[in-house]
Amino acid sequence: MDEEPAGTARSHVERSGGTPSDQLAGLLSRAANGARATRQLAGVRSALMHHCGLQSCRHTKGPPRRMDRRTFRHSFLLPDGGVRVVWELEHNTGPGGRVEHAVFTDRENLALAEWDVDVVFGPAPGPGELPPLTPAPEVPEARGEEAYRRVYPEGDSPEHAWRLLRRAANPGAPGPEVLARLRDAIAHDISIVTRRSAVVAGRPVSWALYEHAFLLLDGSELSLWEIDHTRTPSGDPVCEVYVTRDAALDTAVRRIEAG
Repeated sequence: MDEEPAGTARSHVERSGGTPSDQLAGLLSRAANGARATRQLAGVRSALMHHCGLQSCRHTKGPPRRMDRRTFRHSFLLPDGGVRVVWELEHNTGPGGRVEHAVFTDRENLALAEWDVDVVFGPAPGPGELPPLTPAPEVPEARGEEAYRRVYPEGDSPEHAWRLLRRAANPGAPGPEVLARLRDAIAHDISIVTRRSAVVAGRPVSWALYEHAFLLLDGSELSLWEIDHTRTPSGDPVCEVYVTRDAALDTAVRRIEAG
């Protein structure tokens, strides 16, 4: 997490005190997507306790102006002993510098939103200048008990796999055979491998590589490699998915960064 510098402008939002129901109501009321999230979080209204902490942040003094992005993690203790985690994204990177809020119940969607916001921070290299690619460690394929040495904090893994492959825009994305294997996934973990930005053909382009590691019922692990990038005519981010890390990186370096 980037350290929050002294003197950083803060929004006047109270994220502690009151009842958990009050905190949830405030979170949903200030979030631009709060109305949609209200339906998903109906069961959180009966929470017994609430805790909020700063999960990550980004800051720049400019140019063109000071900009900030913060991600808060809201944890609600439910009557059945479970914990529901909700993330809040706060930033002022839009036109006019107005502070905006969004709420997320899915860490994957949060990561995509953070990445989209963080594109503005840079600094982007000049034309023809690319930062060195941070080498990612080799990730050996884990089998049997080896797979359990990794932490898999996420559930609903078959649905996550389906959603990941559904939004893949590349023609060579993994198909029904891989999706069939992932129906047996019992947990998964999402991690960012590397992220880069550059100026290509006169405009900023950014991409990030994520590993989606799935733990299968037989104890084996299957990883999918996701490239999110803005190398599109409109500059809007798109997702591509590959079965190997080398294929994903080859796409990023050869095609996305190619002038």
